[in-house]
Amino acid sequence: MNKLEAARQGKGAIELQEESAEQVRKVVAEVSPETSEDGNLLIFDGKRILEGHGFNLEVNCFDVYECGENGYLLHTYMVHGSNWAVSGKTIKQMLKRAPDQRIAKRVHGIMVQKGLASFQSH
Repeated sequence: MNKLEAARQGKGAIELQEESAEQVRKVVAEVSPETSEDGNLLIFDGKRILEGHGFNLEVNCFDVYECGENGYLLHTYMVHGSNWAVSGKTIKQMLKRAPDQRIAKRVHGIMVQKGLASFQSH
């Protein structure tokens, strides 16, 4: 399975990177109790609501997933260093947990532009 096939099945999918795989698995488990792996692809219950492209020569791309009543998940693919993920019951809580608030503010801004979050939610 690949990310596109997972999306067609209404699932989230993250390509795991060896150095960040354990952190990402733990965070995904907070919002999706059922996960599976296909090679380096982590598949979980979540609908991707936003796909963002790289910025600041730091972030290659990012995805935000809505995981039903369990909350939201933000996963970043970094240009240098380890990828990371954060989750929260609300968008605001998810963004507050981001280890880099510059990235969180950028994600929030794009979510506001797309009508997925309010200006006050961060």
